[in-house]
Amino acid sequence: MTRSATTTWNDDCAFDSALAGATSGRVLDNGAASGIVAGTRIATAMGWRPVEAIAVGDMVMTFDSGLRPVVDVKRTQLWLGHGRCPDHRKPLAVPVGALGNKTPMLLLPEQNMMVESDMAEAIYGDPFAVIPASALEGYRGIDRITPHRPIDVIVLEFEEEEIVYANGSGMVHCGSINSHRLEALFDDDAGPNYETLSLEMARSIVAGLIDEDLTAHAYAAE
Repeated sequence: MTRSATTTWNDDCAFDSALAGATSGRVLDNGAASGIVAGTRIATAMGWRPVEAIAVGDMVMTFDSGLRPVVDVKRTQLWLGHGRCPDHRKPLAVPVGALGNKTPMLLLPEQNMMVESDMAEAIYGDPFAVIPASALEGYRGIDRITPHRPIDVIVLEFEEEEIVYANGSGMVHCGSINSHRLEALFDDDAGPNYETLSLEMARSIVAGLIDEDLTAHAYAAE
C-alpha cells in the first residue's frame, strides 16, 4: 500500500532530507507565503545545488529560456509569527515521484508549480499549466504536514519570470525582479508570462490529473 506523505513524515522523517539546509515569492511580516524550501535541489550550470547555496549571478536552468542568471535572492522562514504555524500556511509534503521529483520535497501552499495536463491542453491549447501548490493536496499522496522546527525559505528572482527544475523534474515558478514595475506590463519584448490559474480552476486541473492516473492504472491492469 502506498504510504501518504503525512505518514512518511511522522513515522520515519523521510522528509528530513528536504530540510537539510535548514515565484516571485511573497515574503510577509510573519514569514513566507511562497518560495523554495531550503534543501530543495535546483538544476544549475554547476549541476544540482541546494537552493540555499545559490547566489546572485549563478546560472540556473529554466524551462523556456535555458540557463539564466539569478538577479535577486531573498531569505526568510515559513512562519515568524507567535505560536504554531496556522493550517493555511502549513507546507505540503511531496512523496518521491509525485511531481517527477527524485527525492521528497516540501512546497509552500502559495508557491506556483507547473504541471502537464491533458485537461489544460484541451482547454487552453497548452499542456503546461501553472497552479498554486495548495491545489495539489491529495494528488499522488501529497499532503500537508505540521512543521516541528523552523523551515528556511529561499526566493529566487530572475530578469523575467522563469520555471526552474527542482529535485529532478519538479517545475517551480520563480518571479521577475521587474514584476512590480508598471511598464513591464506593456513590454512586448518581455520574456514568458506564466499566468497562474485560480485555485478553483487549478483544483479542476488536478482532478483531471487524478483521472489520468486512474485511467492509466486501469489500462495497465488489463
